[in-house]
Amino acid sequence: MDQLPEAFPSDYKPSTRIAELSASASIEEILSVIDRDGGVIINNLVSSDELGAIESELEKSTKGKRDEDEGFFKDLVPQETILIGGLVGKSDTLARICEHPVLEALRKEILTDHGTRRVEKYDLPFHIDPLLSVSLSFRMQYGAVRQRLHRDDGTHLIEHESKPYRLNNAAQLGCLIAGVQTTQANGATMFIPGSHRWDDKREPRLDEVTFA
Repeated sequence: MDQLPEAFPSDYKPSTRIAELSASASIEEILSVIDRDGGVIINNLVSSDELGAIESELEKSTKGKRDEDEGFFKDLVPQETILIGGLVGKSDTLARICEHPVLEALRKEILTDHGTRRVEKYDLPFHIDPLLSVSLSFRMQYGAVRQRLHRDDGTHLIEHESKPYRLNNAAQLGCLIAGVQTTQANGATMFIPGSHRWDDKREPRLDEVTFA
């Protein structure tokens, strides 16, 4: 990917916004918005004290430079962005946040697989719990271009054409925690509400993008 992604017009204003709910909202309400839009902003899930603690716990990990080859991230994340992996092993605070009751409930409803397994004349019920696959920090530095629009479940080679969308068939659930006030200018996550229901032939347009 030698060519840089197209830049947003300098006067770009999103035509839509991401729905916001409080962390005290019911799980059913949060699930309903995720099912409809593909994502939601949950306010007050993490306190300012917790954010400060995470920053302190990660301070010694922020001094390094980005490796030239970052595997999957090499052609997706600009070199001006510092990646810090293995966060749950570096921040006890973040590890505790991963067990927040809201996140636990969402994982249970979206990612837990239930079924039966035939064992000699008997259907044995079972379930498969979700696993944490990535805990990663993005630190955008000055001059970084935007990422190309993409689906995160591409890391699992998921295709979106052969069967109808169902939330509880999702391959993953992402939770992004903003350590600072995010804006379009400083690298806020790009998001297109409803795009989780597209097939793989549908290309995103910049004028559909809003920011988290």
